[in-house]
Amino acid sequence: MTIMSIYLMIVLSLFELMLFAVNYYYGLPPHIFLASIYLLNILLLTLALIVSASLVRASKGERRILFSTVAFFCGFMLLSIFTVGQMVWVTNNFELKAEHFTYFVPIYLLAETPVLGYLIWKILREVKYFNVKHFVPAILAFPILLYSLYELAGVEFEGLSIFIHTETLICDIAVMLSLLTLTSAYMKTESAAYHKSFLLYFILKYASDITLLEFFKGLMDYEYPVAALTFSNIVLFSILYRFYNTEIALLSYHEIDEERRRYAELYAQVNELQEILKLINRMLRHDILNKLQIISGYVEAYHMTKKEELLDKIMKAVDESVAYIDKIRELEKIVLTRSEKLKPVNLRKVADEVAKSFNIEVNVKGGCVAFADEAFYSVIENLLSNAIKHGRAKKVDILLNEFEDECEIRVIDYGIGIPSEIRGQIFNESFRYGEAGGTGLGLYIVRKLVERYGGKIWIEETKPHGATFVIRLKAARVKLDEQ
Repeated sequence: MTIMSIYLMIVLSLFELMLFAVNYYYGLPPHIFLASIYLLNILLLTLALIVSASLVRASKGERRILFSTVAFFCGFMLLSIFTVGQMVWVTNNFELKAEHFTYFVPIYLLAETPVLGYLIWKILREVKYFNVKHFVPAILAFPILLYSLYELAGVEFEGLSIFIHTETLICDIAVMLSLLTLTSAYMKTESAAYHKSFLLYFILKYASDITLLEFFKGLMDYEYPVAALTFSNIVLFSILYRFYNTEIALLSYHEIDEERRRYAELYAQVNELQEILKLINRMLRHDILNKLQIISGYVEAYHMTKKEELLDKIMKAVDESVAYIDKIRELEKIVLTRSEKLKPVNLRKVADEVAKSFNIEVNVKGGCVAFADEAFYSVIENLLSNAIKHGRAKKVDILLNEFEDECEIRVIDYGIGIPSEIRGQIFNESFRYGEAGGTGLGLYIVRKLVERYGGKIWIEETKPHGATFVIRLKAARVKLDEQ
């Protein structure tokens, strides 16, 4: 197929040159010349449409978007050629005139809409990654292109076709300036081939549009714009055929930046998981092993002395071991739910269910739905446990409110409070304070889970005494009666 396509391009180019040469020197009958050029352009644009559609199917991401716009462009161009042919054959006047382009010009202008839209989207998406130097070629070319347009179009417009075709020239200029910017920005990458190739085509198209405008104004015979259009269509097919046979990546700084961010997030998650797994491993190998050795020593001592107080120490060590294992399970939840997507969670429902398992007065007020997961139960459990064991609270209030796009959870205890000198440390791994210090992991787990939800947690003082834990999570904007 490759060799056949190359032969086809060569044959089409030679046929075009021969046809125009014969017409220029000897003069062909208008119906033969126009019919040949008409069929040649239809063949070229049909081939370009097929190739661009094939590229759409074989491509992904921005490359697919690019060739989708080119496919639409080829389709509209083909439709515009058909309209000119229809007007010629219907009137039986085989010498092209400006009135034959009545329907051609609007469709021809419409053809550039998807391409221009793509280029503007591409530049706006990537502009923050560009430097000032990337815009220099477009800035330098703009006065030249604008002057040529002004000279040809003039100030007065005669007829709708001339006016609309002038709009087409303006679109040509916008497309070329956009491609100049993108070519400059991607000059040192392989994807510059896309922008260079299409820039070449639109330069040729601009030249053909200029000659067509001169024809509309009676300044040039129709053979010249027809020749320029045919040559540009040969170039378009050649460009598309090249990309069909060559796999060239279409670079996107935006996608690279997004990929870099994703990798950075994954790297941070892996580091966090390693930290948690190391902690679990240390707890199993060190803390739990130490507790088992203590229990074993107490059991041996009991067999030797039969002292009843040793049984109390054994049970205390067993309870502490169970507490460690429970915390390990909670840490495992963080690891296991890391890959799960967050979902709307009714925080009032969670707080009410957790409150039932405690023997103190827990008042839950308000309501809110936030993005979290099932592990959020551990957050409330640990905060209530902390209030009872360390704060010696007999009463806890849980207040739920929604502020703009955030849910606020306030866990207010009326215990002994938390000394100001340790408030910045209590969320650290294995931090213990005082005789009531447990595993030192409860609030660490709370912090890790809140961070996983993309939230924040801090401590405030409760008046007249006690501590208030404040959590802010992203609101899910779901009505409570939908939960």
